[in-house]
Amino acid sequence: MRTLLWYEPAHGLDNDAPALMAQESRLAKLAQRCCAWSERWFPDAFAFAIVAVAVVSLGALTVGAPPLQIAQNFGSGFWSLIPFTMQMTFIILGGYVVADSPPVARLVHRLAAWPRTGRGAVALVALVSVTASMIHWGLSTVLASLLARTLGQRTDIRVDYRAAGAAAILGTGSVWALGLSSSAAQLQANPASMPPTLLAITGVIPFNQTIFLWQSLILAGVLALVSVWVAFKTAPNPEQARTAVQMGVLLPEPKTSPPSRTRPGEWLEYSPLPTLFIVLLGAVWLVGEFAAKGAMTAISSLNTYNLLFLLAGLLLQWRPRQFIDSVARAGTERGRRIGAVSLHWLDCRDSHRREECYGGFPRRYLESRLHAHRDT
Repeated sequence: MRTLLWYEPAHGLDNDAPALMAQESRLAKLAQRCCAWSERWFPDAFAFAIVAVAVVSLGALTVGAPPLQIAQNFGSGFWSLIPFTMQMTFIILGGYVVADSPPVARLVHRLAAWPRTGRGAVALVALVSVTASMIHWGLSTVLASLLARTLGQRTDIRVDYRAAGAAAILGTGSVWALGLSSSAAQLQANPASMPPTLLAITGVIPFNQTIFLWQSLILAGVLALVSVWVAFKTAPNPEQARTAVQMGVLLPEPKTSPPSRTRPGEWLEYSPLPTLFIVLLGAVWLVGEFAAKGAMTAISSLNTYNLLFLLAGLLLQWRPRQFIDSVARAGTERGRRIGAVSLHWLDCRDSHRREECYGGFPRRYLESRLHAHRDT
């Protein structure tokens, strides 16, 4: 399997790859080869989870734990992280409804007009990703992805859509664990979310002993700058850039406005009054929490943190119907698109079909998408 950065030329897609490859920088060539190796050898994240469980089980066996006890601990401990898992789910949901709102969409379009080069566009996506991930990793992923999609629609500069997509998740791959939504820091600061056995060992560790240490803040700043620099330096030259159109990716504008009312009973869903009531009610509670506990202690509570972003998302969406539709998109639209892309990618992992693949996807699929885009 070849990547879209490093591949054998295919008719109708690119026949000048060898000459262009010679013009690329060493760092970009290294990125291309790392991408090719990862696509071929890295399994799915679920496989990593199974391997981790196997390693822990083998470690328990080596220290003398009976196999039956290991199995019992696995079954009884499987659900101990349910509260924390649900809180992490709400982080994704809260980030999505904020990033999916009309005011943020307008902000994304303004940001997308700034870059003057394709590499600058990739660096901007990386900067937004790492900056937002320090506040909210769910917001970072969605916001940077929407920015990458908007930049991919520009025709005056050649934005490499592969590099922009990678830059969009750079925050969750680098500095997010040093930010407010850090899973480890949030878990240790919330005794109600911790398994009793872990709480007995570590106790509660507040933010001022983890992510708000000056050493952590300096490390986060340095890591963010280095991440943006790497994204900029590894982005392909304009001659080698693969735009969204070249990859056969269609980029329709997301529909953030709700459909028109069809019956009188929907009037409450389209009125901002319920939104203002809920936001006001939640805001009063949040003010009380921050006043009583202090900002650092209050924000370290996952429940407070999630409610803050849900209320912000509700306010930015303005109408309950629009908020409901955004929540539905968070759970279904992203899953459907990821599932469809994954099926094409898995089809190319078959060793007998690698010669038919282009960048990890069937050539016939990409060419059909390209022709469909040209026809429109």
